[in-house]
Order: sequence, then C-alpha cells, then structure tokens
Amino acid sequence: MEEEKEGYIVVTPGTLLATSEKSGDGTYILNRKTYSKYFGVLKKVGYKISVIPFKQSYKPKKGEIIIGKIVEFNYPFFIVNIESPYPGYLFLGDISTYPIKQEQLMKIYKPGTWIYSKVLEITDKIKLSMKFRESRILRNGRIAYITPSKVPRVIGRGGSMIEMIQRKTKCTVLIGQNGVIWINGNKTELVLKIIQKIDKEAHISGLTDRISKLIDEELKNGRN
Repeated sequence: MEEEKEGYIVVTPGTLLATSEKSGDGTYILNRKTYSKYFGVLKKVGYKISVIPFKQSYKPKKGEIIIGKIVEFNYPFFIVNIESPYPGYLFLGDISTYPIKQEQLMKIYKPGTWIYSKVLEITDKIKLSMKFRESRILRNGRIAYITPSKVPRVIGRGGSMIEMIQRKTKCTVLIGQNGVIWINGNKTELVLKIIQKIDKEAHISGLTDRISKLIDEELKNGRN
C-alpha cells in the first residue's frame, strides 16, 4: 500500500519499491526485489531507494551532536539518557580539558541536568564528550521532542527553517540529532507548537510556508 501526498510517497511495511535490488536504509531485499521495512516516506537518490520511518528510536552515530539528561554517577562516568535503547556514558576524562575535582563535577552534573554533547565513540558503550566547542550545560529553558528522522526538517535546507524560527520568535533553539530540542526565550510555548506541527506534517511539502504563516498569526494575536 502506498499513498501520494503533495509529491511525497508514503509507504507501509512490505510495499514493493522496486523490481530490482536497490537496497537502502529502511528497505530489504526478497527474491531480488526491494521492499519497505517501515511505515514512512519513500526517498530516492540516484539508484538508491530508502524509507524514512515516521517513528524511530535514536541510533547513535559517532560525531553526532545530541541532548541528553544526566541519570546517575557510577565512577568513572555519568550515565546519560539520550532517548535511545542504550544509555550514553560521559567519562570524567571527557568532560573538560582543564582539571576539575570530582566533587565539583558531581555538583555540576547532578541527576536531571541536561547537556549538549557529542557522540565521541561507539564501542561496547556509547561514549559522550563535553570537549567540543559548542558543548554546554542547558539551564532553564524547555525541552521538546521530535522523531529523530524528522530532525532535518526542523533544521531545514542550509539551516533555513531553524534560522527562521529563531529569528521570528527571538528564542534560542538547540537541536540534538537524537530528537531532543532545547528552547529558551519568551516564546517557548509558540516554539513547542511549531515543533509539534513539524513532527506531524514533516512529510507534506510546503512545510516552511505553513510554519512561517503559523508564527506570524500567533505573534499577531500576541500568543506565546
């Protein structure tokens, strides 16, 4: 079963995508034919066919920037909820290039603290780092969630969508590749509404124009 929506093809698990082998993410090969694994949007790039699922848990990749929440300390690392089936591990040696006493780190990275970090390495553990330039503790603000596969739609082509959202709402918005979003400013409720709309309508074309119209209408009516 498949459905066309304004230029996007929505497919369900088992949908025949090609009568030849054109394997890509979210697909499988059976009897030399290509089928969809997921309920999602069909994506074609050259000879490659992929399916971007509507709902998907986060699968970490080395070098990705994510937002996570400190869960507990278990020497020599902090355990971090990164919205994945597996936790992240922030080792003491990957927090700062400057020596900091463990007692101080325990106060700074206490349970419930949100961090903007990078996936440093994936071995038997998902190792995180706070040593990259933009890493930071996320104080105040609001947290929102979006399906990880839809993060590119929040960012937009060349960063166009997120730039527009921040410019019009005057909010600071940090996006993790794991689908966790941090929002800080006076229009956080509006940005939360925007994120929900993107999550719901990411597969429908003309999204940027609809988001721009939504922001303008909400600001005109004086809503947060």
